[in-house]
Amino acid sequence: MQEITFDEAQLVVPTNTLREAWASLLRDPGLFIRHWNYKGAVLSGGLRASVFLITYLIGRESLRLAIGAAVVQFIFRFLFAGLSGALIQSFRRVEPAWKAMLSILVIVPVISHILEYLVQVGFAQYTGTADHTDMAIVRSVCVSVFSVLFALFIMRRNVMIVGEAESKSLWNDIVHMPYLVYEFMAFIPREIASLLRRGAYVGVLLAIAAFGVFSQMICWAVTNKMFWTFGGGKQIAGLKFWAVDGMILMAIAVIFSLVPWPRRLR
Repeated sequence: MQEITFDEAQLVVPTNTLREAWASLLRDPGLFIRHWNYKGAVLSGGLRASVFLITYLIGRESLRLAIGAAVVQFIFRFLFAGLSGALIQSFRRVEPAWKAMLSILVIVPVISHILEYLVQVGFAQYTGTADHTDMAIVRSVCVSVFSVLFALFIMRRNVMIVGEAESKSLWNDIVHMPYLVYEFMAFIPREIASLLRRGAYVGVLLAIAAFGVFSQMICWAVTNKMFWTFGGGKQIAGLKFWAVDGMILMAIAVIFSLVPWPRRLR
């Protein structure tokens, strides 16, 4: 008998447009319930609670008030992050990816931090700790920028999703986190290295400069200082600015991305 062979079928990943993703949510709001993301709720609640706990402790408030602020934030984030996780999950197959990224960067942080501000203002009025609310919210916004982007990044790789065929256990997702964190951090240097290989030198310079500006804004917001000092106020000319340090670190990361590492080391 003749041998019958079959070509191996290629994996086809379904994609949709931004309009289709929004239409799906509007037609079936029940997705927010079915895909309520308990994984994101647990992790986001723990992360934001630690941000507020540290901020209140730095502000020399009592441990009781710091824990109270952390508990309030955990409850709020536990409820909201489950819903926002469902929203991000519904956008994970949108192509091109930058449209999904811009959508969730506008929607999720704006809604969450308006509600967060109201919750924390109520707590501050009750406890008399209003001096720390603004700084805690600013730091929380910085966390949101990274957490929303990271959530979309890993959900596009079938991690931290719920209610779908590709979803795995929370423990399985956590096990994959270290590698995904590395991939997330290496994404921009690799893209800039790709521009460099193609000879797009202007694009490389603009990308590194933009990262420097981004570093300055984020570090300024988190530390409440435009530059860093050491040894009781000593400074290093030029290097004291977050933007300069960010550009140097990005340049180093791009150089490492250009090195042809052996497969076993990758």
